[in-house]
Amino acid sequence: MKKVALILVSAVMMMASCKKIDNPVCNALKPDNYATVGGSSAKEGGKPIEITFTAGHNGSECNYACIISNGIPSHVDCQGWGDACVITIRLWPIGGQPKGETFSAVVDTVWSLTTEDCFNMPERSLTVLNASSEKGSFLNIPAQTVYRDSVTQQFTFMGLFYSDKAAYTNN
Repeated sequence: MKKVALILVSAVMMMASCKKIDNPVCNALKPDNYATVGGSSAKEGGKPIEITFTAGHNGSECNYACIISNGIPSHVDCQGWGDACVITIRLWPIGGQPKGETFSAVVDTVWSLTTEDCFNMPERSLTVLNASSEKGSFLNIPAQTVYRDSVTQQFTFMGLFYSDKAAYTNN
């Protein structure tokens, strides 16, 4: 009897909580890899770009030897190819808004990406959710290893570019 009552109370609580957050904007499905460009800011006259992407794989998939760290083959969770982890960070284009075909951006969420001194960024094409017609529908980030700046502790992604079609398959 207690089990039935507990299940009934739990079901009622779940249904009530679901009704409270029933918002069509929040419930819209988002792609696995996406970007949003924020409002204006005083930081170098630019707008932040928040990106959410998948990265990483199980160490057994690469024999725990997919990166070389201090000359030793090893594996770091949530880095490199794959989709084991979901990462959200905010980027600031260097020098304000991108003016050329490619641009670099600094990660301002210093420790959100990793606590390591480097990050193995897989190639990613991110759907731009609030895309403007002059930039394109995708923000593309080429595969690269980024290193933490010894003074600012920030990472800098290089070679980012916008396009109308995805440049990468996001494997």
